[in-house]
Amino acid sequence: MTDEALAWKSEELSIKYCRRKTIGIYVSAEKGVEVRVPHFVSRQEALNFVDSKQDWIHKQLLNIAERPVRFEPTYQWGEVFYFLGEKQRFHHQALDAVDLVLPGSDQDDSDRIERRVQSWFREQALLLFNERHEHWREQMRGFELPESEVQQRSMKRRWGTCRKNGKIILNTHLARYPINCVDVVIVHELCHLLEFNHSRHFYNLMDQALPSWKEHDAMLNRLSLLY
Repeated sequence: MTDEALAWKSEELSIKYCRRKTIGIYVSAEKGVEVRVPHFVSRQEALNFVDSKQDWIHKQLLNIAERPVRFEPTYQWGEVFYFLGEKQRFHHQALDAVDLVLPGSDQDDSDRIERRVQSWFREQALLLFNERHEHWREQMRGFELPESEVQQRSMKRRWGTCRKNGKIILNTHLARYPINCVDVVIVHELCHLLEFNHSRHFYNLMDQALPSWKEHDAMLNRLSLLY
């Protein structure tokens, strides 16, 4: 059997045959409706299963359609990007409503402008992360935390990670979000210095260090759909 794409109730459906024991349906903004089917299941059986789940599929598609449009910066002079939850308008000239003046000229193409904006952003993100890291280490001095240091990296799936050698790596993109979002990730990783899992003890540490962490975490999850 070969993989195939077909129309299903005005939606495009992709059927992928693979080594598994049951039929699985996956709905995403990127891939639409994807049905993963064991090799021993016929095409008609797979379609019958999809029909039986049509209410659930339509609900997932509706949820995706109602999501806010994610902000994507345009790298032209006079455009904006986010830093600490605020829009920053950048230009090579100090004009009205310009927040950030960078080296450049009217002849710069979008690639060159992007490099300049991203260079500034990475530099400011690392300064921010180091400052908040030191702030929270001081706030948590009673926890007797092991030594730690901060690095940054662009990551697709994580806001931060902590290694047993004390190295805390933060997602550079985190600096786009309000300070509460930055803080909750840093506190999270600092707590991992004492508990390298998500046990009850770990969350007790979070409650002690930042009692409002659940609110900040919810804010980050909500805003992550925007930028």
